Amino acid sequence: MKTAERTRIAFERGIPDRVPVHCWLGLPLIKQLREPDQSFLDLFEAWIDDPMGSIVQMQTNLGLDPMITTYSQHIGEHEIWPRMLFPRPFETDTWVETFEVSAQGDGWREHTHTIKTPDGDLDYSYRTEDGFGTSCHDFLLKGDEPETKLPALRHFPHADLYDMTVLKGMVDKVGDDAWWLHHVIGPWDMAAEVRGLVDLSTDIYDRPQFVHDLMRVCTDWIKGFYKRLGETGIHSISMNETWVGVGIAPDHFREFMQPYETECIQAAHDAGYLVSFHNCGRAKLILEDMADTGPDAIETLTSSRSSGDVDLADAKQRIGDRVCLFGGFNEHLLHEADEAAVREEVKRCLDAAMEGGGYVLRSTGQLFDAKPGLIEVMCETTRDLGRYN
Repeated sequence: MKTAERTRIAFERGIPDRVPVHCWLGLPLIKQLREPDQSFLDLFEAWIDDPMGSIVQMQTNLGLDPMITTYSQHIGEHEIWPRMLFPRPFETDTWVETFEVSAQGDGWREHTHTIKTPDGDLDYSYRTEDGFGTSCHDFLLKGDEPETKLPALRHFPHADLYDMTVLKGMVDKVGDDAWWLHHVIGPWDMAAEVRGLVDLSTDIYDRPQFVHDLMRVCTDWIKGFYKRLGETGIHSISMNETWVGVGIAPDHFREFMQPYETECIQAAHDAGYLVSFHNCGRAKLILEDMADTGPDAIETLTSSRSSGDVDLADAKQRIGDRVCLFGGFNEHLLHEADEAAVREEVKRCLDAAMEGGGYVLRSTGQLFDAKPGLIEVMCETTRDLGRYN
């Protein structure tokens, strides 16, 4: 059974030949696996030109069911790789964006974007370190009167202006030999990226109507982008709602997030691909509410041993008949523990969630480091113990 078929069956809550096993490889680990003297830009170009001979082969060598995770722009967080995948104009009739390296030091650079629109000017800044990873610290809708800046954000370039040719070309080269999980912003995540999570969280109390207005702007833009993604042939998206996992109160989730997320997920389904709801933190109190938004899968099912609070067996009992459970494996063991502990963690996940299908074993977060051989142990154990009759 090919990787995409196996994972699709699991995503659709069916029973494949065995439990799929994926990892979200982080760039620090990939850095260790790349060719000597190969820059990250070179690496990205290699992925685009020959995904089968690069990122797919790398994962196959580790024993994984290959999963390609590409990214859309997360404003101030993921910038460079998305620009290579989705070229878009930085100047339209109503949006003129310029950017520059405003400061730099040993291994880091500061980037500043300045935008001019008919409804006011915007700017934001972020830092890249060692050629990858960004950290936004100066947001588009900063300040005590964000309502005054929201009209300018409405001019953000429409999804119709993005060129999907590069991503589609990659997808065509891979076919069903790897599962394609495109990591793309959800409405709450986009709102946090343009406002800042701390200010956005206090806005719920101080200016709730602004939060709804901002969520509407983000949702309408995202729905257009999700529609365009349907042109590429991807298998699925990971709808990134990371900041839901900081410990959102259920009533706040239901009012300020759930309705907008439901619209976005429906737009993705209308475009012809599957959706995994990405929450990489606390989710115990809102598991059913997340499932009510209509995704095919929920990730990352992070336990209290890491940065979350989800018990995988409890999640299986509560929502396993409604969504695929995608995750649950504590990736920290791959660089902190030994072979026996890794095998035991695989067994724990399989015992909790594989019965009846609808489960994909995956690291709960990005895998930044691993002891030699332990990823292989995780994969071998899953293949041995994760087979269905």
